[in-house]
Amino acid sequence: MLDFKRILEEIAEKYDCKIWISEKVGRRWSFYRDLKAGREKFLPAELLVENKRFGVFAEDFPEDKKDEVIPLLKKILDELE
Repeated sequence: MLDFKRILEEIAEKYDCKIWISEKVGRRWSFYRDLKAGREKFLPAELLVENKRFGVFAEDFPEDKKDEVIPLLKKILDELE
């Protein structure tokens, strides 16, 4: 099993962003466990990737670097499923 928290911390540090995993609860999103990393920037959250139950959100994630992390984030969501 992957160490989700450590992976999120590495992504947050490398890309200087805030990143977290949320779970769909009806029509809303709710933080999932303590799976978040990075410093709060008070910027709009962006949904990077989602599956039926979970989504990965980020603040201030560089647009041109998304392709570098999307496959890893999808793998994390698949393992959470």
